[in-house]
Amino acid sequence: MKKQSFAVAAVGMALASSLCAQSLFDLAPDDSETDSLPLAYTAGANFGFDDNPTPLAGNSDESFYGQAYVGATFLNNTPQTTTSFGAQIGLIHYFDNLEVLGDDVDDTAFTATVYLNWTHRSSERLRFVSRNFATYELEPDYSTGFQAQRQVGNYTRWSTDNAVGYRWSDRLATYSGLRLDGISFDDLDNGDRSTVTLYNDFRYQLSDRTVATLTYRNAEVSADGAVTDSTNQYVLAGLEHRFNRRSTGVVRAGAQVRDVVNGSSTTSPYLEGSFRTAINSQLSLRSYVRYGVEDFARNVFNPERGVNAFYSNNDTLRIGVTATYSLSEDLSLSGGINYASLDYNDLQYRDITSLFAASSVDEELLNAFVGVNLRVTDNVSVNARYNFEDLTSDAGREYDRNRFSLGASTQF
Repeated sequence: MKKQSFAVAAVGMALASSLCAQSLFDLAPDDSETDSLPLAYTAGANFGFDDNPTPLAGNSDESFYGQAYVGATFLNNTPQTTTSFGAQIGLIHYFDNLEVLGDDVDDTAFTATVYLNWTHRSSERLRFVSRNFATYELEPDYSTGFQAQRQVGNYTRWSTDNAVGYRWSDRLATYSGLRLDGISFDDLDNGDRSTVTLYNDFRYQLSDRTVATLTYRNAEVSADGAVTDSTNQYVLAGLEHRFNRRSTGVVRAGAQVRDVVNGSSTTSPYLEGSFRTAINSQLSLRSYVRYGVEDFARNVFNPERGVNAFYSNNDTLRIGVTATYSLSEDLSLSGGINYASLDYNDLQYRDITSLFAASSVDEELLNAFVGVNLRVTDNVSVNARYNFEDLTSDAGREYDRNRFSLGASTQF
């Protein structure tokens, strides 16, 4: 096993996720930036306590930790072109020694995130869109839907999504693209994935506020090691509706046709949706839901049996809600919940150890947080945050985890 820190990498995770804008909170093509923002820098530091830094390893380590990060963002918007860029690097250090299965691991970990988004409007009818990001992280961002639970070690996640939109008439448009994405783990065997997705949206303007969509996607997934490749086709019908100036909703539903090499072929229901609203000048909400078969986690290690089992399918339901409430111009509260229900099924017999694996495994993950942020000067804020995580599992790897942190940040 490589020496890694298995600590919390909360280093700007909320910031990195919002900057990338590649989460389940943002399903529809979004070109809403209107005001250019000059190059801005952000820096911050936190001090915290983690009562379970290595949860899946069955340890009971607990430790205080410190973390720091620096980042930069830039947005330039012209009548024809919108370009946004951001980058962030950070580190986290645990003050107590951590062990995994009897081995000492590094108590310092590094994280990094970079993104580049570009939209060019060649004419009133034609536009080109490119969204790109890469991140090296430790803690999963559950709103992206890539992770099932806290894993061992750091991992790299990346995506490049390039599309062309064309308005054929006042009401009819198409949005066609190619997305490449992948995930690679430092210390998890058979976890790496890469996906090539071709997609096309037919978009029909029903009214000033409502767009009907018909979507086709073809995703070819290449898996690492003992996990076999798969092909997924999606046929989805949906609606995008702007309820008012502050509220928008997106929903798509249909069928996922799936074929797994040396595994099963299935046709399953698929659903994805998001909703965001600013209820008033103080309270804003964002939410998402997704149900479908995922490829990102198809192997399950059972520490009680010492068996690493491989499954054809992972039927997954994901639900998330976040909220921000401004008590005053300087004081705000935030909170959120991410829930995932995972059903691993159709066991693949890879070797003799498969005879000792469960035919299916059910897991449920709950991740919740609350935080407070106080602006003490024009560009300096202090913050506090509590995060709770709980995993229940048929595979003997359940855990719960509590994290607390106090910190400060500045922007200039």
